[in-house]
Amino acid sequence: MKIKYKLNLGLAAAVIFAAAAINCVRMGFFGSSESVMSENRRAYIAVVIDDFGGSGEGREEMFNLPIKFTGAVMPFMENSKTDSARLIAGGNDVLIHLPMEAKTGKKSWLGERPVLTSMTDDEIKALLEDALAGNYAAGINNHMGSKAMEDERVMNLIFEALAEKNLIFIDSTTTADSLGESCGEKYSVPVIKRDVFLDSTNSKEKIIENLEKTKNIALKRGYALCIGHVGAEGGLITAEAITEVYKKFQGEGIEFVSVTRLNEIINEN
Repeated sequence: MKIKYKLNLGLAAAVIFAAAAINCVRMGFFGSSESVMSENRRAYIAVVIDDFGGSGEGREEMFNLPIKFTGAVMPFMENSKTDSARLIAGGNDVLIHLPMEAKTGKKSWLGERPVLTSMTDDEIKALLEDALAGNYAAGINNHMGSKAMEDERVMNLIFEALAEKNLIFIDSTTTADSLGESCGEKYSVPVIKRDVFLDSTNSKEKIIENLEKTKNIALKRGYALCIGHVGAEGGLITAEAITEVYKKFQGEGIEFVSVTRLNEIINEN
């Protein structure tokens, strides 16, 4: 009887321990998994698509993306105004994709009227005033800019303009020595840094891999920001990759949001 009683007690204890262990896993006490996170809270991804404003491949496909996204429009180009209007009509944010001087690459890649470190204060101020005319943009993100983003004088001028208009800055992080974050603190301008570049490849599989990387960052931290492109850097295959994965991502707890909404979410936490 005593042996049977001890066995029954042991069995009962094992059952109780197993039940407790299952609950611990469900509650995340043994480390949270992606599926556990998606059941208990949302994670957010802001997709920024650069290089609108020209006539690059994939523009139409990007306009028709089945998610909320943000279009970064090069200023002073043939389709800058029409692309901005279409993005806004589709319920998406617009950024001024400001061409800024880089350390490497062809000058022609900078497009029309780039910000150069050799320019005077007045020249940069006039360029920014023209680029931001119309009051339709949510903010600025840099096109190239590895040199200008490290220049304190240039960045102060840009952030003065952003602060005056209550705009945000999306740092494409084209240089590890970017002054974006420090200038944001100095001028009380919201700055969100890019986590992942999606494309600059001919492989849709690689773009999907980069989207998965973005998702994993979002599930771990609560949010992530990735950047893709229209034209030669991405275009059609980037749009196809996003369209292929977005429903799966939503099922895993991801919500796609604009950069302005992402800024609100960051400030709420």
